[in-house]
Amino acid sequence: MSTQDPIKPNEATEKPAVSRRAVLRASVATVPTILTLQSGAALARSSNVISASPVATTDRFGRTLCLDPRSVDRVRGSGNLYDLGDPASARISAIRDRDYRRAPMWQAARVRESAMCKDGGAYYYKPWGRRWQEVNVRQGIIVSATALTSFSSNIVVTDL
Repeated sequence: MSTQDPIKPNEATEKPAVSRRAVLRASVATVPTILTLQSGAALARSSNVISASPVATTDRFGRTLCLDPRSVDRVRGSGNLYDLGDPASARISAIRDRDYRRAPMWQAARVRESAMCKDGGAYYYKPWGRRWQEVNVRQGIIVSATALTSFSSNIVVTDL
């Protein structure tokens, strides 16, 4: 025979009593917190934020993607973040890899696609056996094609 006291049926199923302090702590933790911004207004920002990419960034076709910053909102307090809004929208110039010049002549120095995006303006290229063609680029920032794939809704890409 065992010398231990038998367990009473009610003791095995009874839950321990919860202290009032524990109940108060739990209720305070679940109370919603209201924060007021300094301006008094909610400064909402969508999750459609994109940043500038390195100069040598191109898409799979070798094009430099130049985002027109006037088509998006710059995120306050950050130099290279741009909010595409909700739904996402932006204007992109896809600059093909060509032999671009500032003036329609071979004596003019070649201009890199990244410099075209940074500076904006009129540029010229000459297709084989044809006349000089002019392309106008809006001053902007280079963005990644990978980043743009997640914002496909209202992104307007102009192929230059």
